[in-house]
Amino acid sequence: MGNLGEIRGDFWRRGARGANNGLYSMAMVKSLRPPRRFPRPRIYAGWWVISAPFLAAMLTVGAGQYAFGQFVAPLEDSFGWSRTQINLSLSFTAVGSMIAPLLGWIMDRRGVRGIMTASMLLIAVSYLLRPLMSELWHWYALSLLQYAGYAGASILPAGRLVGIWFQEKRGRVMGITLMGNNAGGFAFPILTTAALGAAWNWGGASLAPWAGGYLIFGAIGLALTVYTLAVVREFPTAQGGGGSADARGPALTGWSLGEALRAKAFYATTAAVVMGTFTYSAVLPQIFNHLSAEGVSITTAGYALSSVAICGMSGKFVMGLLAERITARYALMIDLAGQATFLLLLTHFAGSSAFFLWLFVPLFGFFLGAFGALFPLMVQDAFGIRRYGSIMGVVNMATAVSFFGGPLLAGLSFDLTGSYRIAFVVVAALFYTAALTLTQAGDGRDGGGIRDVAGMILRVFFEATRDVLIVVGRILQGILRATQRILKIGRITR
Repeated sequence: MGNLGEIRGDFWRRGARGANNGLYSMAMVKSLRPPRRFPRPRIYAGWWVISAPFLAAMLTVGAGQYAFGQFVAPLEDSFGWSRTQINLSLSFTAVGSMIAPLLGWIMDRRGVRGIMTASMLLIAVSYLLRPLMSELWHWYALSLLQYAGYAGASILPAGRLVGIWFQEKRGRVMGITLMGNNAGGFAFPILTTAALGAAWNWGGASLAPWAGGYLIFGAIGLALTVYTLAVVREFPTAQGGGGSADARGPALTGWSLGEALRAKAFYATTAAVVMGTFTYSAVLPQIFNHLSAEGVSITTAGYALSSVAICGMSGKFVMGLLAERITARYALMIDLAGQATFLLLLTHFAGSSAFFLWLFVPLFGFFLGAFGALFPLMVQDAFGIRRYGSIMGVVNMATAVSFFGGPLLAGLSFDLTGSYRIAFVVVAALFYTAALTLTQAGDGRDGGGIRDVAGMILRVFFEATRDVLIVVGRILQGILRATQRILKIGRITR
């Protein structure tokens, strides 16, 4: 007990001395405390990863499709090429589709970053060399180089990276990632308008405005190439960080390419995607020119084209969210029907009044934008992510049909009739047929093959054509009856 008393006395004496020098004691205590650190919220590394395909989509679609029509007239004036000759360059998108299976195979085995970086570099070089063009074959050669990088720059990397990094919210995140298409569609027409209106003079040298615009596109492509190298990683780490392209990621599930090729669902899906992608090759690059030909001013047509891009952003997110609820297949069927309906209305009425212009063009843009997010989601839903690159590569290869035929269809329609109306109506019919084709793209391994789907597509097409003709016949019959009644009333009044 004595020892305990001594300890207590010593404790209180030290306390008294501390009280006499309280400020000093408190200062010492505070200096010894570690600084309080509040945890800062970390941005999930997956968002940085998918920012690369988002920005790549801005360049590929914004510059290569939305802004394409703005270069047509300057190129006509500079070189004397016809619109069919200029539009034919869009057909080289088919080259990117043809090499997509190889890119997808490499991507499944070696990762995304190498393929994406090389693709972005090809696109950048193709733009930087365009001011040196002097012959039509130069235009075609550089377009070939440009479109060879398309599949590996955006659509294939986006699908694989979103499927790996955002497995639970793929629909909405895929929509957000591919909003890059529409962000580019909004930004690049404005950037192109500024470039085409600028005076490109340095000292005694001068440059055509269209050439200056392509130089800007090339510089952006080089910057995105470096950015891709910096941020793209294949798998998350155990802590949710960036990971590396060759790190072991989570076990991926899904079909092999051989299994997919033996399923009827694969051929139905591929046929629907081929018909749907006519929206990129025959419609989107010509909306600006169509509106101008229908009497809409160039300024208004440019704003309308931007509205397609803006509304496409909301379409990607809303329809991507819907795909999480009702599956991507049903969402894509709704989307294709919406595209077809508003494309027909846009074709015939957008040039007649400002009300119809600002009603039908944005609504078409909503569904057009959603299509780009939905068809990769459908491939993932049906076949999984394990061999997504290989399967999606084969689907992309088939789109060579639309990317080669679409520009020819649009160019011939204008050269023969002075209007894009025929081309747009044909594409709308393809959209309706694609929506009906997806009724055969079930999720099960239902066997069948390309012959069954080909026969089904022909049957659906003929049935749709028959129904359209019946409706047109009834409309004409109604118009004839109304005309007869008007003539009859006119005779009575006389």
